[in-house]
Amino acid sequence: MAVQGQQAPKDNLGFDNRTERNRKRTINHDGSFNVRRRNYFFREFHLYRWAITCQWKTYWLVVLIIYVAANFIFASLYYLIGPENIVGINGDQASQFWQCYFFSLQTFTTVGYGGLHPRGLLANSLAGFEAFLGLMTFALATGALYGRFSKPEARIRYSPNALIAPFQGGKALMCMMCNDMNSNLAEVMAKINYSWVETDETGNPVRRFQPLKLEYEKVNMLALSWTIVHPITEESPLWGMSETDFERKEAEFLVMISAYDDTFAQTVYSRNSYVANEIVHNAKFRRPFYVDEHGYTVLDVKNLGEYDLLSA
Repeated sequence: MAVQGQQAPKDNLGFDNRTERNRKRTINHDGSFNVRRRNYFFREFHLYRWAITCQWKTYWLVVLIIYVAANFIFASLYYLIGPENIVGINGDQASQFWQCYFFSLQTFTTVGYGGLHPRGLLANSLAGFEAFLGLMTFALATGALYGRFSKPEARIRYSPNALIAPFQGGKALMCMMCNDMNSNLAEVMAKINYSWVETDETGNPVRRFQPLKLEYEKVNMLALSWTIVHPITEESPLWGMSETDFERKEAEFLVMISAYDDTFAQTVYSRNSYVANEIVHNAKFRRPFYVDEHGYTVLDVKNLGEYDLLSA
């Protein structure tokens, strides 16, 4: 029989067991960790890693800001050295500045329509440097864009709640998942680690971690949904726990998925967690798929995780 508070051997999640009560969850629903780093060196910031992991709206906003700002800087430089050094510029001062700006756009993108062109050593040198900088900037932006499209990513949809449901005459902890993309995942493996807080012999709260034994740890194909089941037997650390016990122990269940994506020909990973207030007791999942009139099996991912409460 498993002893609560004893961590299984060779199972290290990389989290500190010293903790404070009422801390935030370990893993968010998007798979990120609730860890904030401070006082790290700026050189540890990796631009490419940031560019392929930030949100799409952030990526395009930063690219647009760099594009506009760089051209304003070069337009100001052209205006300072004299608009007369760019053939084709005329009009008042405001018009000349904007013509310098649009000349900078042409130079930065190496388009060069021919209506404006530099003359003199200083203007030509500045235009040459801007053209070089533009080529390098677009190369970096395009490389990051390709990296974002080509980066393998597991888009696993998890049920909003985990359930304590009837199972084979007893009970089991269950959560449901499916592939949220129209791709094929093979050799899908699941792990669930149970995390809870208890008081050690010195009276300090410590967080414990223990892997849970699953009914099936692997499915060959994830064509439909998969309900991951941990039978609550006498060997389970959840044996005899009530709903109040889950809250008192600040229980959190860390779900980790690995699968082979045949589109990218690489192994992809996904993470999620369920905390005590996301555990529904005495309920049963509904099947999120059905067979239509043409004989096709239809998986409605929006219905994933819907459940029915059972009578006591």
